[in-house]
Amino acid sequence: MKTTQQESLTDLTRKGTSIEFFSAYQEKEIDRMMALFDPNGDFWLMPLGPEPQGTIGELGKNFWVGVMDAFPDIDNTVDKMTTEGDRVICNVVLFGTQKKDFAGITSKGLKFNSDHIFIFRFNEEDRITSVAIDWDHEHFQKQLGV
Repeated sequence: MKTTQQESLTDLTRKGTSIEFFSAYQEKEIDRMMALFDPNGDFWLMPLGPEPQGTIGELGKNFWVGVMDAFPDIDNTVDKMTTEGDRVICNVVLFGTQKKDFAGITSKGLKFNSDHIFIFRFNEEDRITSVAIDWDHEHFQKQLGV
């Protein structure tokens, strides 16, 4: 008989919150996405530097609004989720077609398909207090014609 490790209710709740984020992202419901976060939490795009660049409520929200505007068909597939203490690590594929210039990348109407890692950190109330996002930025840019 095979035994399986039981996940804690906290881990399951946090994974559920993470899935809710990606569902809201797919549906481009920014208010629903933001309701999952502490707006004063850290927002970190890891390819841009070793420290968070701003808050989730300001930079994070503006970033996601910009992504949705430039890539109106943006979508995601969650491949794997793991918990480590107060963190949920999500391996996700993001994909879409660039229709507008974004973050210094001129739109050429090209598609991208990129593996991303989202690391959500939670507080005791199971609200996301920080998000770090990592991806191969050079490969992302090449797909968009840079």
